[in-house]
Amino acid sequence: MKEATAEESESAVSPDRQALHVAAQTAMLFDGMPGFAYVVKDAAGRYVAFNQSILQRVKARWPDDIRGLTAAQIWPEALAQRYVAQDRWLLARRLPIIDQIDPILYNHGETGWCKTCKYPLLDRDGQMLGILCLSHDLPDASRHGLITHQLAGVLDRISMHFDEKLQIADLASQAGLGLEQFALRVRKIFGISPAELILRNRIRSACALLRRGDDTLSDIAQQCGFYDHSQFSRQFRRMIGVNPSHYRKWLQTQSEPTWVSWEPRWPN
Repeated sequence: MKEATAEESESAVSPDRQALHVAAQTAMLFDGMPGFAYVVKDAAGRYVAFNQSILQRVKARWPDDIRGLTAAQIWPEALAQRYVAQDRWLLARRLPIIDQIDPILYNHGETGWCKTCKYPLLDRDGQMLGILCLSHDLPDASRHGLITHQLAGVLDRISMHFDEKLQIADLASQAGLGLEQFALRVRKIFGISPAELILRNRIRSACALLRRGDDTLSDIAQQCGFYDHSQFSRQFRRMIGVNPSHYRKWLQTQSEPTWVSWEPRWPN
């Protein structure tokens, strides 16, 4: 029997596996970058690829020690429960989780805080293939007590409940902080104000909804917490540079699966 050539073997790999493989190659970019943890998971939550930092944090010697395992099998229970809950939210909504503040193990074994972004990896039909996760350690904020569990809970609300009516005074109160102190901590962590952070999460989620389906612009505006279509279009254009309908048309010209978030541009 004729053996398959390398080219034939590659073409026989399913598009889903190819997409995960391409995403996994990105993990190599973060090897040697201190303070960054990068993970590619499949739709079942199993670790497909990760950078060296992940191995150091969980005290694993070889990639095969954790490849194919889930967060619940890798991390301490308190951390794993939070990570799994995030993944379930992302899988259910197929929307990114942006600017999440999470507890994490640092390389020397100490628990600290990190800033996390998670993106759904979708195929051309909008079906879930997996999850991309990038975390950046916040050692200074952790060391100086800038982040508390109360504040992290408020930031969860901003990143995962952006469709709700969010009042900054209520968020500050929930965090146990005054308005000025709340704004100062958010700016130190993210470099923008609480209002800008809320808006950034809403616009990024709108980008994901425009990418994946045929919902009307009015429906997308409501799903992302905008109660006025004209306000949605105005803010979208201010951050992205084009209006929502033009952004959707641009997406339709892209032939490959897209999972990279469009970064908002803040006016000077």
